[in-house]
Amino acid sequence: MERQEQEQEANKKICIDVTSTNPIPDDAIEEILKASSVETLARFRCVSTQYASMIRSREFIKSHLIKSCTRPLRSLIFTFMEMYGLGNQFVFSANQPQNQGESSSLATYHMSCLNQLHTTSSAYVHGLFCHGEMEIYNPSTRKSISLPNSSADYIYLGYDPINGDYKVLCLVKAQDLRVLTVGKDAFWRKIQDFPPHFRCSPYSPDLSLNGVLYYGVYHDLPDGILLRPDHLIPAIMSFDVRSEKFDLINLPELPDNLMHPILTTYEGRLAFFCNIRHGDSNFILWVLEDAVKHEWSKHLYVPPPLDGHTYDDFLAFCFTDGGEFVLAPRLFHSEEPFFVVYYDIKKNAVKRVFIEGIFTELDEETFYMTQSIFPGQIDNPMFL
Repeated sequence: MERQEQEQEANKKICIDVTSTNPIPDDAIEEILKASSVETLARFRCVSTQYASMIRSREFIKSHLIKSCTRPLRSLIFTFMEMYGLGNQFVFSANQPQNQGESSSLATYHMSCLNQLHTTSSAYVHGLFCHGEMEIYNPSTRKSISLPNSSADYIYLGYDPINGDYKVLCLVKAQDLRVLTVGKDAFWRKIQDFPPHFRCSPYSPDLSLNGVLYYGVYHDLPDGILLRPDHLIPAIMSFDVRSEKFDLINLPELPDNLMHPILTTYEGRLAFFCNIRHGDSNFILWVLEDAVKHEWSKHLYVPPPLDGHTYDDFLAFCFTDGGEFVLAPRLFHSEEPFFVVYYDIKKNAVKRVFIEGIFTELDEETFYMTQSIFPGQIDNPMFL
């Protein structure tokens, strides 16, 4: 309600400027627009060429994103994939519960696309979503842009908060990396200097954090001799989005019974989170303490029982700003309601939140896999 009142007041001020003999200064108008929602910006983009030029400028978009990031992130982005048939990918969003008593949320359908093997499992970065048809989609504006053609084996999306640039990293072949700055480059630029590495799997984890893109890899031995495929070493590659420099971070020794590892953040630091499979209701969180020394701290969690389900049926996907992990069923069907589990690791408490409205868009006779969940839909004016 407070946000709506602020936007209405901003709209009044801008409308006065159109007809007034004493117009509001340009810098004041810009500040008003920076505090406006994307929906409001879309309307006022049509007021004049001055507003349209201002709203589409790189500096305005960067400033608007900075303000958006200071607001509470109150939604989740979901992606689901068909288990059979064409293997389509579906994108939804849903508001997070704002009080203890809320136990349901209504999903908003955004789009569907053909899922590709090069689709990352964590491709929602700072308000934009990169999907398998080589497009970047903005949930705020509901518009997409297409990337230049590339026979990509894998793509990653990163964000540079200093320059306000989004960059797409493209693995074309085993040792062929290319990069493209969204909105600037018309063609892919080949990267010449990087540590030899290979992607882990079609669902290897990746994360963009504080201007650095992290993703799971296998890598070579120090002497350059490639290990046999059954003895590859899992690690995390870091890519500084601004400088386009690479660095390798070794993971700690991992047990064999891990399931669906994800990269996430914990208290502002890079973290690595896993379920432990085969009936153990345990989760392990490693937090990166020193990237140079490859030092990680280990934290083990045993959540309380989940009535009617085992944690083998669920995968952990992300941390919310409130310090809760969001878990969702690996597989689901329309015969049962879809819900997510919020696990507060400090209070060791869980709660279910039912997500309604999903099956109005999905085929009720098909099994689906929860592919990814991203916390916090940032209001982003790109592609208006």
